[in-house]
Amino acid sequence: MTTQTAEQLAGKEFSDAEAIAAVLDGDRGCFAVLVKRHNQTLFRACRAVLRNDTDAEDAVQAAWINVYRALAGFRAEASFRSWSTRIAVNEASSRLRQHRRFTEVPIEETTMDDSAGPDQAAFAQELGRLLEREIDALPEGMRAVVVLRDVIELDTAETAACLGIEAENVRVRLHRARQVLAQRIADATGDVAGAASAEVWRFDGERCSRVLAHVMSTIEEL
Repeated sequence: MTTQTAEQLAGKEFSDAEAIAAVLDGDRGCFAVLVKRHNQTLFRACRAVLRNDTDAEDAVQAAWINVYRALAGFRAEASFRSWSTRIAVNEASSRLRQHRRFTEVPIEETTMDDSAGPDQAAFAQELGRLLEREIDALPEGMRAVVVLRDVIELDTAETAACLGIEAENVRVRLHRARQVLAQRIADATGDVAGAASAEVWRFDGERCSRVLAHVMSTIEEL
């Protein structure tokens, strides 16, 4: 199967498990199925850690190479989505530590759809931009939790595994983050879920294709 064919299959025909099996069987082109399907998830996870689009894109590219190299060790106890997200968070965190000494900000220090019509879609996009700004302003520990739980929609256990913290810490940080965000955008919404969160740090079109091309070119050389 060529890379182009794999890209065309990315939406439906291949499940994650089938794509993984094909890659492990020697069909590297099928890795494109996984990259296209989960590119936005990994970008959002890296963006939550690094707070910079360019740095996050670089981290996503490196994370996908790490995923490819570790693919033989993937076990189905976790979903591929949560497993690859954890690899992406680790890559982004490693890059963050290279820029500064990694110190988690204690949460106590904070004070803090397709059927929609054009007007609703425009409102969701604008609200998404507002959420991006407000999420960026959260302390680091809160920011990662709220993105993984409410934007990417991992469950509590998956989020805890990605961040290397206890499930109770996830629940506490998420509660605090939601309170802060709801207070700051009370005139627009009291919830970070739904159409607005779907607009947060979108990663599609040219950027997604650029990452896909880089990843597939790199793994062909491995």
